[in-house]
Amino acid sequence: MIATVTDMPANQSARAQHNLETGIVPDAQVRRAMILEELATHRVVRIADLSERFGVSEVSIRRDLERLEQNGLLKRIHGGAVSIPGAPIHEVSSARVLAHAREKERIGRAAAQMIRENERLIFDSGTTTLQVARNIPGHLLTSGNLTVITASLPIVYELGAWKNVHIIVLGGVYLHEYQVMVGPQTIEALRGLHADTMFLGADGLTFSNGVTTANVLEAEVDRALVRSASRIVVVADSSKIGVIGLVTIMPLTKINALITDDKAPPDFVTRLRDEGVEVITV
Repeated sequence: MIATVTDMPANQSARAQHNLETGIVPDAQVRRAMILEELATHRVVRIADLSERFGVSEVSIRRDLERLEQNGLLKRIHGGAVSIPGAPIHEVSSARVLAHAREKERIGRAAAQMIRENERLIFDSGTTTLQVARNIPGHLLTSGNLTVITASLPIVYELGAWKNVHIIVLGGVYLHEYQVMVGPQTIEALRGLHADTMFLGADGLTFSNGVTTANVLEAEVDRALVRSASRIVVVADSSKIGVIGLVTIMPLTKINALITDDKAPPDFVTRLRDEGVEVITV
């Protein structure tokens, strides 16, 4: 719920009005995720500062803190909240996904514009690749003769309703946390298949360790998917740049394109372009 500007002091009201006019007021879920991000960095947050930052009333911020405390993610104190040890990791991780939701949506829209009629596409698992699927232009879904290869169930759910999209679902062992199939059966199912473009997600992007992910089993499948595609398009928000995941999927300089948000470090973008990789920032 976003508070009205009339229930705030004058300075907060002006800030909130500006945010509403420019369309940058985060919804409650995103706002709570950003509060957790702030706590992860500074260990303490103040209600007045958060109210000013997000352009909502202090009442709304108190509700946010109450909800997060109920979930065991922080401890409220007078005038604010502090982080607590032992907060549920999966909850914090989910919140961080939400915190970059707007960037992922922009990235997904830009990536979807690269898709052409009659293409054969591979979709990796992940929230950013899902945004690519969600933003495929309508005419391609209805009459574009697209073929989609994926081991990701959210991708199947997203595109399965379109009868003119031909979907090849790769079987295997189901990883509940990632909602994806992995293992030798998945890799074997790829045998003989070829795609024009693969949309690849990432947990980390560095020149030293390449495109990395957090799960060894998923990395094995991703490598096989990469080998089956002519063009590799990495879709990842800028928070992944400089991060090294557990295992490498492929060298960064071997991808064909990176689509990321406009907070990407300029020196990273320049160096990657110098390596011959197309970089699109949105």
